[in-house]
Amino acid sequence: MCPKCGHIFYVDVSFERRKGTGAHYARQIKKLSPLHEEILQLLAEYGPCTKRRLGGLLAQRGRRISGNSLSGRLSELLGMGLVKCYRTKVREVDPETKKYRFVKKPVWELTEKGTEYIIYKLGLDPL
Repeated sequence: MCPKCGHIFYVDVSFERRKGTGAHYARQIKKLSPLHEEILQLLAEYGPCTKRRLGGLLAQRGRRISGNSLSGRLSELLGMGLVKCYRTKVREVDPETKKYRFVKKPVWELTEKGTEYIIYKLGLDPL
């Protein structure tokens, strides 16, 4: 509401999502790109991987991709529920307040929904 004239304005506010829940626009993606599918194939073949390992495996297959682009695709897959992300090791910083920091990099893994996609859409048999 304007303090001078009293007019009420309506503004669209973007939906805020918590960190680690994936890209907010992932619901709008109708078809996966070849890169999305290749990432899912790698996770099916090699099991849980860090982003760095995924980048190396993509490079071995002849795909050069930047870290930011890979992070974006993983975030989209996370938002669609096809992959999950977790950390494997923490370090306690303050014993009194039980504050901690993650030590190891996040690990990406297929979810049950991602495994179903691999089986039915791509015709692969995951681990």
